[in-house]
This record gives sequence, structure tokens and C-alpha cells, in this order.
Amino acid sequence: MDIKKVVIQLPDTRKEAPGWHERDLDDSNSTDALISKRYGIESDILAPVGASLVEAVPGTAEELIQIAHDADAMLVSWGVFIGEEIISKLEKCLVLAVGSVGTDMVDVDIATASGIVVTNTPDVFIEETADHTLMLLLAAARRVRQMDQLVRQGKWAKGRPILAGLPRLWGQTLGLIGFGNIGTAVARRARGFGMHIIAYDPYVSELKMTAEHVEPVSRQEVLERSDYLTLHPPLNDETQEMIGESEFSAMKDSVVFINSSRGGVVDES
Repeated sequence: MDIKKVVIQLPDTRKEAPGWHERDLDDSNSTDALISKRYGIESDILAPVGASLVEAVPGTAEELIQIAHDADAMLVSWGVFIGEEIISKLEKCLVLAVGSVGTDMVDVDIATASGIVVTNTPDVFIEETADHTLMLLLAAARRVRQMDQLVRQGKWAKGRPILAGLPRLWGQTLGLIGFGNIGTAVARRARGFGMHIIAYDPYVSELKMTAEHVEPVSRQEVLERSDYLTLHPPLNDETQEMIGESEFSAMKDSVVFINSSRGGVVDES
């Protein structure tokens, strides 16, 4: 059986992880043993095809090309963008497997034209992202950052009139732009807080939304009616800077806006 080379592109933030510089201080001198220890699940899954796993530590495009030019497949992460410069140097690669829902760290069109399949991981971090969204929503609803500062300054009593002027969360309208897995998970959580939930997603049927007790609305309605508005679309040519000056102008002055998608879906200028 031919040995298949699978390169694991480590994320750029990995260098900041605790213990990064001590990661190679292992009792074993065998690279294979270290790989098996770090990637036990991946090794077991790929064993039937005779795959050999090779790490590509965070670095430059040139360094990644040097390691991955003869790879049969690559597990893609954040760090170096996989564009034409790299794809054109991949001599044997058949698959670029992205370890996230979004694939914006790969030039999918260039990869496809080169005969390389790009896959994503549609069920990764769904619940965690939904939890994070609700955390931000609740923190904004109760002005947690402001309250924390007042308490630390010994002015905790000044928080009472601020909180007294805020509407309770129960009965407020939560608008969702994007009703995929994450948007659905957010809606299920928000229901427990008594929020009325509306959503806009041109690619999801109204029946799916109503089955989750969510009111389907137009793009304009979700902007105008929301007391809290959260974003969950993928980043692509259609959604790039989909929220800009005109969209913000359509929102309530008091709206709490939370972007749980990629930063590029909002025109921050």
C-alpha cells in the first residue's frame, strides 16, 4: 500500500498556547510516537488508507509549501491563507479539509479549478458559538461590563438607576440573520429567556423556522424590529459587508448588535 502523506496545518495562534515551547520535550525520540500521541483519533481514522501525518507549524507560505508540496491531503486551519501561491505548488493534493464551518481560509475556486476538493466541518463549535452569543447578549442586557467597573470603583449603588431604566429581557425581540445550525441553536436558548424571536435567511424554509417557534421575516423587518440582533451567515461574496451604514440606519437606536459570524460580514468603517 502506498503511504499517503497528510499535512496538518497548525493554527497561527497555537504558538500562544501554554506549553507550546515545551511540546517536543517528550521521553520518546520517535516522531511517529509523538504524532500518534497528539493525533490518536486522526491516526486511527486514517490508518486504513496508510496515511502518514506530518505537522506544519505556524509559519510563512514558503515554509508551508516546503512541507506540503508533495502531500496527498491537508487538514487546514487558521494562519497562512491557502491561495493560488500555495495551491499551485501542491503536486498531489486531492483534499483540503477545513476544520471549521467556514472555508474562507481557502480560495475554494482556485482549489476546485485545480481538481482539489475542499471540505468543511459543519458541526464543529455549534453549541459553543451559540453559548458565546447568549453570553454576549446577556452581558449587554444587564450591562455587565459597566456594572463591574462601578463595583470595582466602590460605586455599586450607581448601577441601580442604570439597570432600572433598562427593559427586562422577557418579551424583547431577538432578530437572527442566518438560520443555520448556529442560528437555530441560539433561538432554542433564547426561548428560555422569554424572547420573541424573528429570523431572516433566504436559504431556509419558513417551515423550519416556525418549527423552532421563530417568526420568518424579511431582511428589512429583521433590521427594523429587533431589540437584539445577532449575525450568523457564512462569509462569502454575497455576505461580504452585508451590514453597513444603510443597515445600521434602519435599526433601532437602542439595538444591541452582536456579530457571531466572520468580521468581514460587517462594514466596520
